[in-house]
Amino acid sequence: MPIGTTVTGVPFQYSGSLATGLTVSFEKSTLKIKPEIVYIIRHEITERSPVLMGANRKPLVTDSVGETLAEKYGVSPQVMSYVLPLLVEEGFCTVSDRNPFVIHRK
Repeated sequence: MPIGTTVTGVPFQYSGSLATGLTVSFEKSTLKIKPEIVYIIRHEITERSPVLMGANRKPLVTDSVGETLAEKYGVSPQVMSYVLPLLVEEGFCTVSDRNPFVIHRK
């Protein structure tokens, strides 16, 4: 199973891909991220760059991609922790190296 690293340096295991959807594995559970959610994240970054990441669930980070996911699509902003590093790895965008994490479209 591939291993990714969040922007805060925490390793995570996943299967799938950005194109087909991801399954992030934790010790006692999994998080499934549909390809449609990855598309929404890509779109938000492209349209709003530079934009805040906003992976916090509570409180939501105002005017962030995570806030949009939670409020418009009912998706946990936590998915940003796993999708964003893979987008950076593929060269789609960059992210600042400290909080608040700001995403820039390449």
